[in-house]
Amino acid sequence: MNRLLLETATDVCSVAVAQHETVVAQRTAREVHQHASHLTVFIGEALAEAGIKAEELSEVILSDGPGSYTSLRVGAATAKGLCLALPHLELITVPTLFSLAMAAPVAGPVLAVINSRRGEVYGQLFAAEVVESWRTATFPGAGGPVSPDDSPGLRRGPQNIRLTQDGWWEELVDAAGTEAFAVCGPGQERLREYLPDTVHGPAFVEPTHCAAPYLLAPAVHRPLLDQLAEDVSLATRTARKVDVAAYEPYYLNPPFVTKSTKKPLL
Repeated sequence: MNRLLLETATDVCSVAVAQHETVVAQRTAREVHQHASHLTVFIGEALAEAGIKAEELSEVILSDGPGSYTSLRVGAATAKGLCLALPHLELITVPTLFSLAMAAPVAGPVLAVINSRRGEVYGQLFAAEVVESWRTATFPGAGGPVSPDDSPGLRRGPQNIRLTQDGWWEELVDAAGTEAFAVCGPGQERLREYLPDTVHGPAFVEPTHCAAPYLLAPAVHRPLLDQLAEDVSLATRTARKVDVAAYEPYYLNPPFVTKSTKKPLL
């Protein structure tokens, strides 16, 4: 099976081509607001390097967000365009924070974070475990989601972590049950800046940025993840096949629009 992987949730524009479970070509650029100019070029280059025609693809695997409103839309429009032009293609989406957590080389709780607005990060906390040698992630608890009542400060999905707000660190510690959890993702430097002086943890680990290859394992092992989910809502928050026409990325926040200070032309 040939797969095209697209990661555009952050400043990183990343494309990979995989045959079965192996990445055979990839392209990455870390330039702000350049996704629209890079993405289709990278797709063509990666396919050519892999020796695969677009018609020979079976799936497009897309990073679902949360992340940058504009870059997510670029990725979604490109993925949907490919699937509409080649109707045999399936569109598989993977939550961005989930892909980061699965790529983290740790066996304990993992907080995946992406920069949001000033003083904020998108964050999601996972308890990581190894199942049949493949990485999986569930919310803390006995193999399934924990309600906010059972675990203070933990949400069922990604949330804004307001680093300027009192108590944000304590809420994370309550949710994880320990200060000794790992932090991965491109938002970790911002989180580190706001850590209270009295805190000696957590451990900051790879990955430090988003990349298309991180989407492969969640997508390939989607059936296993579905079986592990005791609650259907958890399965929908891992990797899933989506309706191409109806699909919209998971923005979490509305777009940040500033009011122009320029005077209108008369």
